Amino acid sequence: MITLLTTTEHYSEVVEHIKIVDRLDELVTVVLDEEKAELSSKLILIQKGVIKLNMDWYDEEPPYLFPAVELTSNNLLGLIFYKLDNHQKAFDHISEDNPIYNDMLTATYLQFGYEISEAMYAQIDSLHNKSIVKHYGNYQKSNDIKELKALYGKAIAASENDEIKVFTTKHYVNLLLDEGEFKKAEESVRTLQNKAITEEASVTLDILLASSLMAQLEMPYQPEKLDEILNLYHLGISFYEAKGQKVNAGLLYIEASEVANFQNDHTTSKDYINKAIFIFKEADIPEFLGEAGLRKATLLYKWSKNGSPQYYKPAINAFQDTLKVFKKDTHPQKFADVHHKLALIYSEIPVSPEEKPIWTAFCASSFEEVLKFYTKENFPYEFAMAYHNYATALMGFPEAKLHDNLKKAYQMFEDALNIRTAESYPLERALTLINQLELYWIMHNKDSEEEARNYNTMLDKAHEIKQLVKDKTIMEQADEHIAALYELKKVLH
Repeated sequence: MITLLTTTEHYSEVVEHIKIVDRLDELVTVVLDEEKAELSSKLILIQKGVIKLNMDWYDEEPPYLFPAVELTSNNLLGLIFYKLDNHQKAFDHISEDNPIYNDMLTATYLQFGYEISEAMYAQIDSLHNKSIVKHYGNYQKSNDIKELKALYGKAIAASENDEIKVFTTKHYVNLLLDEGEFKKAEESVRTLQNKAITEEASVTLDILLASSLMAQLEMPYQPEKLDEILNLYHLGISFYEAKGQKVNAGLLYIEASEVANFQNDHTTSKDYINKAIFIFKEADIPEFLGEAGLRKATLLYKWSKNGSPQYYKPAINAFQDTLKVFKKDTHPQKFADVHHKLALIYSEIPVSPEEKPIWTAFCASSFEEVLKFYTKENFPYEFAMAYHNYATALMGFPEAKLHDNLKKAYQMFEDALNIRTAESYPLERALTLINQLELYWIMHNKDSEEEARNYNTMLDKAHEIKQLVKDKTIMEQADEHIAALYELKKVLH
């Protein structure tokens, strides 16, 4: 539904324009009272002979700002159909000689991901819109991040008013967050917090600030910082719920759930994520539902590893639910990632010896699904990670009748080490070496010659670890292996 907010002066004219198109009045509401008009992206303002489109604070459309345009039948109908997402009919009314033709064409190309030519870009007057096209658009001419940041800076400085300044800053901060410049993002938000702006703009700043602070969190978490972030998310959730923007509220519930988890408030964390899942299920948005489900499953898995084993099976159920969305044929990478998590849970879940073979079969099956996607040729880093984790899991498998799990684990560690070189991945190599040393201790040596050879190999690997990293925990583990090997040497001789 489109809302037209106008004045008494233009009311009759606006109504007559709408009557030109049969039954369009069923999709459009004309109001004179500002209190009856929701300040959403579907609001069109008509006053003093011009038409203005409201800024989209809810990310329902491309963040492109249309210039004010003269009130005419074609202009009004074209913009109405644009807001109704009927672009074909919009261009029936907006011809190529219309001042807003290029703006409407560019915004449409943004929305559908069509390539935006240099000729189209050259006709854009607004620095904000130029920034948006380079940031989000399929722009014909590539630009580097440094140039885009500079362009955003010019657009913010040239803003006509504080409302537009905040709107442009919103997307600039999104860029900074994507680039990992979290402190700069925070500073950009704080410079605008005391401006006289609408509630929409103010809440947008609150959410951006929360995201900037969240990205800067480091352990041990400061309770007052977590409280500040959660309070900002609550402000956003309350606002969105009051405005009927349930999906946006659902996205913030996911973030709030993460903060509550950092506060070790598992009950509240689970409550928030369940609210998000309910919202996305009700709105029938599978992608968001799947992402929320993944977050819930990941939280449950974390809790199960941190002294709450009762969450292992709920985590399994939650991950399996996400596979209803992230299917192998539609989302092969997500499908593989979910199976990787499932494989780890199947290998870690505490079960009785009688149940162990069943869970190890599940584990092996999930790892096989992971490796069908993450091949050595296409994804060497992820392949090595999967091989490392699979090998570690095999060390805990019951003895197999048809093959030796420990020998299979050993070869997998070796294959992972071929990718995890000291030059490219020193930390990952150290972790694999630590786990491989654990494997050596439980492997059977067929004779004294092999025993001596493996002893020297283990000692070399333990010393290599100390050359790879400075991590205190890993160094201590290496030292423990070295000490144990020296003790073993006394026994052997």
